[in-house]
Amino acid sequence: MSVFKQKVEYSFDRGSVNYDSYSKLQKDVLNELLYLFSQEFKDSKREKSLLELGSGTGESFKMISKKLSLKKIHLIDISKKMIDKSRIKILDKRVGFYHRDFDTLQNFGDFDLIFSNMSIHWSSDLSKLFKRILNTIKKNSYLVVSFPNSKSFNNIEQSQRKYINNFPEIGDLVKILDNDKFFFKLKEKVHKQSFRNFFHFLKNLKLTGANVSNNKISKSRGIFEIRNYK
Repeated sequence: MSVFKQKVEYSFDRGSVNYDSYSKLQKDVLNELLYLFSQEFKDSKREKSLLELGSGTGESFKMISKKLSLKKIHLIDISKKMIDKSRIKILDKRVGFYHRDFDTLQNFGDFDLIFSNMSIHWSSDLSKLFKRILNTIKKNSYLVVSFPNSKSFNNIEQSQRKYINNFPEIGDLVKILDNDKFFFKLKEKVHKQSFRNFFHFLKNLKLTGANVSNNKISKSRGIFEIRNYK
């Protein structure tokens, strides 16, 4: 496992304690995502097998299971403590819990629905993972994902940008999709959340475990400088 992924695992292990209390953004995005893709399944009664990448504490699965008829279910997360927490929440014999880095998965052909809410951008190489999913996914299956993109946080001051991660370019992922082979829908939505100041925004990230930097160049982070940002 790379150093970056080790940091991600450690951070979300710590964040598992407070995640459900401080993950308002993730829950808002989840509700939006479930509404969008449930329209595709509203006339389908066939049971579906589910693979969730970055399943966290199990909130996504709990909501998906209310909308779909499911059979084989695999929940995967890089954080063992997130998986342990979801085991306590989800008492369902159909569910398999896996402490694993989704970047190590090679074949996605066993599932009707591959789902990821605000997690897939933690991939070490999202384009490579995206290609692998599309190359191995089976016919008539669905890939449903949400993630912050390169436009996220574009309203913050330039001096604060060094504290924000690099997020995927939508255009790069769309180029991978073959229009003759895949039908896809794309929706961008702005979610707003208020914080007293920039310091409390970063503190919220830390409480959920989402405070790992994916910037290639290490930047100094002065606590007193941060407190001055609005």
